[in-house]
Amino acid sequence: MAGKFNCPNCGGANEYTGEGNILHCQFCGSDIPVPEKMANDAVAAKISSKARVWIILFVVVVFVLPTCIGLGGAILGVLASIIGTIIAIFASIFGG
Repeated sequence: MAGKFNCPNCGGANEYTGEGNILHCQFCGSDIPVPEKMANDAVAAKISSKARVWIILFVVVVFVLPTCIGLGGAILGVLASIIGTIIAIFASIFGG
């Protein structure tokens, strides 16, 4: 989670990328501690992001994939029936 905060030494606006607890000020070169709430929010956002990926993967594997496989078989069956009917019609017309 990115955030901006001012350096306590020079007042320059620094951007926190969510990595680590110490930020090197781009204006005065000071090493400044990241505000605790900002660091905690960044950790929570990372955990939430990883959890979201695992939940989506679970839903796809448990619900979507079996449904697609089942529907795929049903659709192939319907297509085979349609193609078979069309071939039978052409055979009766042209095979005569």
